[in-house]
Amino acid sequence: MMSARIGRESAIGGVLSLTVLLLGMASCLQSQPAHTRLIYSHSLLNTTPTAGETIVNGGGTFIASRGWQSQAESSQLTITLAAPLPFEGTAIINVTNFDPVSQNTYEYKQHIFNLYSRVYPNNKDVFYTDAAWCNIRTGSAYSTGPGVAGFKFLAAARGLGTRDEERCVESNTWNLNRTYEFKIIWTRTYTWCYLDGVLMSRLPFSGQVEPFKYILIGRDNLIWGYSAQPGVIFANLRIYGRENPLIHLSGKAHLQGPYQTTTHTMRTPGAAGYALPLQSPYAQAPYTATSIPATIVDWVLLSLRPSATASPLIWKSFWLRQDGRLIDPQSGSTTCTWPIDSGRFFVALHHRNHLSALTADTLLFDGINASSWDFSTALDQYYNSRGAAEVEPGIWALQSGDLNADGLVNNGDYSLWLSASRNGAYGYADGDFNLDGVSTTRDYVIWYNNAFLAARSGMP
Repeated sequence: MMSARIGRESAIGGVLSLTVLLLGMASCLQSQPAHTRLIYSHSLLNTTPTAGETIVNGGGTFIASRGWQSQAESSQLTITLAAPLPFEGTAIINVTNFDPVSQNTYEYKQHIFNLYSRVYPNNKDVFYTDAAWCNIRTGSAYSTGPGVAGFKFLAAARGLGTRDEERCVESNTWNLNRTYEFKIIWTRTYTWCYLDGVLMSRLPFSGQVEPFKYILIGRDNLIWGYSAQPGVIFANLRIYGRENPLIHLSGKAHLQGPYQTTTHTMRTPGAAGYALPLQSPYAQAPYTATSIPATIVDWVLLSLRPSATASPLIWKSFWLRQDGRLIDPQSGSTTCTWPIDSGRFFVALHHRNHLSALTADTLLFDGINASSWDFSTALDQYYNSRGAAEVEPGIWALQSGDLNADGLVNNGDYSLWLSASRNGAYGYADGDFNLDGVSTTRDYVIWYNNAFLAARSGMP
């Protein structure tokens, strides 16, 4: 592969070689992003968490005002982040008292800095999974002769079959009194390694499906031959993300109440003789539109969760079109967006009088392509395969009748509906389960049938 070699080897001579070098540099830098938004940092002066993470010191020591020092081949500082990192970012760490020549022990491969999406007691187990990792490793093998040494940069986006590696600055000499800065940048296509701001390597990194969550400083978890480099002092860990992150979803769902088997679509307010409010009814994500297309059935609320039981990371109001497509009211597009870092998330869909739905699995949001999910195709598209009704063969919809949003269709919803119907609720009314503009016995029938079935959301 072609990669920039500034500062790596000095045996490049002549104008032609320099021209080729610069062209290689330009190729490497062309698609490299600049990440400026700090998303995690730690001084490495102690194990006190700064963002809900867990830090475990194994065989090292903390030196006041300097950082964490690996004291033996077995030393390891393990950081388990509270949330996975985005699929694009930059990790930077400072090292002092660093010399892979004098600190080399028994020709072992000595690890400096490791990013992993998962870890095992023996990290060779990640080789045959979908795991992603990046390693900076020193050792006597990465040398062109006595008194000099470099390091190897390794990366795998999705298991052993995607691993690539490159040796860097193998003829370098090091100063124990100097502070060096290692930097790893990763995107959906490449990963880069820098030393003191100079590009050392660029490796392919496409296909990542598991985001980084574990940082191993010092020893890797491989069971033999992959030790720490004793004596190195690590400090000032920083991780940056994109300045304006954005993820995308193409989604589809139907509501049982307004679904019409004659047209295979949902009834719109215009057809029922009332108008949707310009303002979203959901306090979690207020939004006011200037106008609403005639094809929109209602407002819905979506949230993203890192796990099925976790609290939502973000809420946003969207429109639901009569054909089931989710529409972003800010753009009018079927591609819905959230201003959040890339990652894997469950998507929850909420409506003001239907059972909420949760995707049966996490979706991969890479920050580039739109993830897709269709709640209408099968019951197993819903978490725990609950909360949906087959409105016609092969078409599934969120069950109606959950007026109090407790995840159940029961007498509590009936009481609210009865009060609304006695008061003559009409137009945009929560007690209108079929969205025809009035609260009548037709809505009661929908509630009764779902209550008889003990309908409940599959969301935890």
